[in-house]
Amino acid sequence: MVSVHAISFDVWDTMLDINKVFSLIASKLSIHLPNTDVAKVLETIRVVYDRCKLRRRLGEVDGFDIVVESQNMLAERLGIETNKVLQAISDAFASADPKDIVFGDVVDTLELLHRLGFKLGIVGNTVFWSSIYTIDILKRLGIYNMFEVLIFSDETRINKPDRKIFFIFAKKIGEEPKRIAHVGDSVIEDVGGALSAGMKAIHIDRRRGRNKLVLKDLGLALIGEFPQIIEVLEEL
Repeated sequence: MVSVHAISFDVWDTMLDINKVFSLIASKLSIHLPNTDVAKVLETIRVVYDRCKLRRRLGEVDGFDIVVESQNMLAERLGIETNKVLQAISDAFASADPKDIVFGDVVDTLELLHRLGFKLGIVGNTVFWSSIYTIDILKRLGIYNMFEVLIFSDETRINKPDRKIFFIFAKKIGEEPKRIAHVGDSVIEDVGGALSAGMKAIHIDRRRGRNKLVLKDLGLALIGEFPQIIEVLEEL
């Protein structure tokens, strides 16, 4: 019998491809940097992103301030005004085709999980852009209404892997942590955070392909494709 009643999802690099958005932002930023190659701008975005992820994991900055700090840090590294970074982010999302950003196996799987009666939600961190941009993509994809609860770090000011953000989700979704499985691509933020809160964890790494592994005693599953969520839920 499946003991999981609710499933929470990370968004970026779990359901949506963050590298596609980074490329769009880099392209928009390059307009203000005519003497800089787009590839160099993209590299700078990734360097700043990694730095900000480390700061939030160390608890050096909260979930709201990290958005502002990352924008300022990127502007400083590129030698431009922060308002140009903000405009590039806005323009990138405005021009983005959600179907190009979402991983191809996500929508059908979410629809099936929804039909099967699982409560679905989101627990997501933010860097560079606020959660309103992410929510807009989810709405344009037509999957926003499948999620009963959406928790983002810029709203709670709590970053994953802090277990408190997972406790907030559990309370809002109305389930004990042990009845919730969290799906994400980060070993530290998603797996570590969820397990520390007493949830089950499903780590997705698309480089695995069809290979999967379930460690029932740990409440942990490793998958390579989104549809495998349905398979491993029965084994967790």
